Amino acid sequence: MAAASQGADPRGREERDMRPAAVPEGFTAALAALDAVPVVLFCLSSIVLGRRIASPLFVVGSVVAFAGGAGKVAWKALLALARRDVPFLARQMHYVMPLGFALMAAGAVMRLDALAGVLASLVRPPAVVALAGWAGCMVAMSYMAAHNRQDVARDNWAEEVVNTVGQAALLLALLL
Repeated sequence: MAAASQGADPRGREERDMRPAAVPEGFTAALAALDAVPVVLFCLSSIVLGRRIASPLFVVGSVVAFAGGAGKVAWKALLALARRDVPFLARQMHYVMPLGFALMAAGAVMRLDALAGVLASLVRPPAVVALAGWAGCMVAMSYMAAHNRQDVARDNWAEEVVNTVGQAALLLALLL
């Protein structure tokens, strides 16, 4: 009874979690489309790396990480086009992508010979310049993940631009 008098929601947790979430303002079709670009670029980079590393575990990890990114794209598309918030699609990325990256890393470590060849090609000019650009963008993305709000369109635009530049730089480094 004390909780009810302190302003707690009298409904049970399950009922609160089933309410339709408010759709944040500013989530447009253009933002949803931009969100798909780094996911596609990541997929292309993963294909290039997967072919070079030739590890089934790396490929599985790539698919899992891609699925996490695709879920986030779907969330933004639903926000923009259907004006519907499905919070699970936004939150899943924080669990699915790290699992995918861990599987990718494990697969790469299991093929150290192939990984060493990839790394050797990435630290030579001009690939190393693109790789440095990717690394800088990933540092910026880490900062934004800790400081930006997921429900603020302006923050999402900044993150997507930086992520797109970073993923393009990685793909370029792999192709050089």
